[in-house]
Amino acid sequence: MLKIPSFILGGILILTGLVSYLVQDPSLSIKLSGPWASDAEFVLSDGDQEVMLDFMPSDESAGENVWWIVHKLNEGHAKNVSKDNYARKAGRMEGDPQSFWYASSSGDTLGGLLQESENYSNAGTENYESIPWPEIDVEKAKLRFIYNNKGGADGPVTLSSNNWENVLNAPEPGESLEFGKSWTALIPGILGLLLILFAIGAEKAPNAKKHIMHFAVLVGLLGFLSIAGKVVGAFAEMSWWRNEPYQIYEASSLKPTSMLLSAGLLLIYIILCVVSFVTARKEMAAQAARDAAKKAAVLKKVSKRVDAVEPSDTKEEKVKDSESKNEPAKDKDKKLDADKPASPDKKDSEKSNDDKKPASQGSESSKMTQPKSDSDSAKQEGTSPPAADNKKQGSDQDSASSSGEKETK
Repeated sequence: MLKIPSFILGGILILTGLVSYLVQDPSLSIKLSGPWASDAEFVLSDGDQEVMLDFMPSDESAGENVWWIVHKLNEGHAKNVSKDNYARKAGRMEGDPQSFWYASSSGDTLGGLLQESENYSNAGTENYESIPWPEIDVEKAKLRFIYNNKGGADGPVTLSSNNWENVLNAPEPGESLEFGKSWTALIPGILGLLLILFAIGAEKAPNAKKHIMHFAVLVGLLGFLSIAGKVVGAFAEMSWWRNEPYQIYEASSLKPTSMLLSAGLLLIYIILCVVSFVTARKEMAAQAARDAAKKAAVLKKVSKRVDAVEPSDTKEEKVKDSESKNEPAKDKDKKLDADKPASPDKKDSEKSNDDKKPASQGSESSKMTQPKSDSDSAKQEGTSPPAADNKKQGSDQDSASSSGEKETK
């Protein structure tokens, strides 16, 4: 589901990064660990013109030093050239457009610069807010120069100085630093390439697809938060250049536009991923429900078949029960006789069989061969004679008495 959107969004991000890198104006960023030396001279050059930086020396704060450099360059150089170029473009002034430099900063120093711009508009009102420059970015401040090549200079564009005091990673005195393109413009392209690679990896490794896409969403989310947090500042910086007091109309809008487009694409990607995950969860739950329903239906059919077709064991039991019910009475009597204990005669026969055993079994086996009376055997076994014998004796006595009575008559 996310393969095609990943390729589309990733491709747009790659194009955004490449265009931003190729079209951007050359720039130079330096970091100060303290104020510049009061006797230092800094010169900007593009091969056709040179501009010497004007600043008020500051011995207390690097941020205050940067503020003076930025303010003087933008107000005294960039503002005037930009207005002239605008007039030439509108036909109110003759001549070709000219190239110019403008500057900015970051962090608390940039915040102070933006507040100074508001103070310019709020001068003499209650909204005016004084800025304690000696307390802002005392030990470290950033200074960024941007070069707008409207005049088509061949370059190179450089910054040179006779004294690089408090400039981090500075060259030797008399040498220069060269302007160039910032690789940070390629960040959207890098993010887009990662999204495409994640989509390909998820396609090639289905078993790890879930983990790959989760990691892709994490990368997209971090990229979105990082870029979105800077979009507002980028637009505020562009508006600050173009409005009072500097009115640099030709200040580039490429950076905030690229950042806004990249943040929007990443947000769309994150939303699509979340929707895809939710849909996948619902499909899994629905599939599990369907599997459970199929399993229940199969079990129900099997149980019905079992009820319809009885097992052979139950049939055999029913046959046995029917045979036992249809047995004649004689068979039942035979079974009853078989269930009764053995008679003394049978016991005697069993003992006679024992007498036939070999004599090697000992004297005890020989003793067992001696005949015993029924009463003795009964006594030894601790049991009374069988009830059947008693009944026979009683019947014999009755027959004898009846015959005697007949004789006497």
